[in-house]
Amino acid sequence: MNALILNAFNTRPEVMQAEVPTPGKGEVLIQIHSSPVNPSDNSFLKGMYSTKKPLPVIPGFEASGKVVGSGHDFMSKRLLGKPVACFAPVDGNGTWADYMVTKSRMVIPLKKNVSLEQGSMLLVNPVSVMAMLDIAKKGGHRAIANTAAASALGQLMNHVCAEKNLPVVNIVRRKDQVELLKSQGARYVVDSSSKTYSDELSRIFSQLNVTLAFDAIAGHSTFELMDALPHGGEVMVYGGLSEQPVQTHPGKLIFESKKISGFWASEWISRQSVPKMLRMFRKIQNLIAEEHQTKIQKRVSLEEAYDGISLYLERMTAGKVLVQPGLKS
Repeated sequence: MNALILNAFNTRPEVMQAEVPTPGKGEVLIQIHSSPVNPSDNSFLKGMYSTKKPLPVIPGFEASGKVVGSGHDFMSKRLLGKPVACFAPVDGNGTWADYMVTKSRMVIPLKKNVSLEQGSMLLVNPVSVMAMLDIAKKGGHRAIANTAAASALGQLMNHVCAEKNLPVVNIVRRKDQVELLKSQGARYVVDSSSKTYSDELSRIFSQLNVTLAFDAIAGHSTFELMDALPHGGEVMVYGGLSEQPVQTHPGKLIFESKKISGFWASEWISRQSVPKMLRMFRKIQNLIAEEHQTKIQKRVSLEEAYDGISLYLERMTAGKVLVQPGLKS
């Protein structure tokens, strides 16, 4: 099979021939159709992700495809022939290849009204949004904020928050992103490139009593959020688009009882019950099929995948970039 192989972190991966993997007990073999580019893929290739798999390795964290092989167990066999969404194994090769083996428990059968392209984006962003809102609900937060709000995740969060009547302050970095979100019905949008950004953020946080902010950027973004939050507020960092260390003034932690914490979808999922996750996946598929399809700006082959990462990071608002191993460059 063809596979994109990473031989050293912070270098360009190469398309090479590899053996088609064989599934063992509790595993399935998936013929990959589509795999979305996420910021976490960029972090992984640079060696900055939380888990560094042994090299050489095939990158890619989530995908869709068809189950074409299985281990000799009931759970795996019942997935044969089905279109699915899937996570890559935490300690093995990923989705940027013709085929991938993963645990059957990391596979979600797709409904008939969910396409393979949309199904490839079923897990990371939608699950993260649902998890964050679950955290906000359990924490008793009546209003939240989110940075990088014009991204696919941000647009989905705005949509779901509107459904739940949960006020969300959408923080973007350009005027055209303000207009995009407002055209989608967003009520509160703040442009971080504005000269009045800090004052506007503090005003709207106070007005809505925003006590929890989700931050995809880190660096100085965290500092600004901590500064604007009221006493006892919390910033939950779920990304590092700035590639800078989280910043805050120590007085915010000492004298104002504010907190900085982290969110990782994989860790959150591991603490949830199976019935809860099944209910969540059903809701997500209904949402994707009926109300909120993710925009796709480009489909790229394995040979084009590395450049596709740069394209996506530069133009996240334009939609997702999908790596499709069957596509010819």
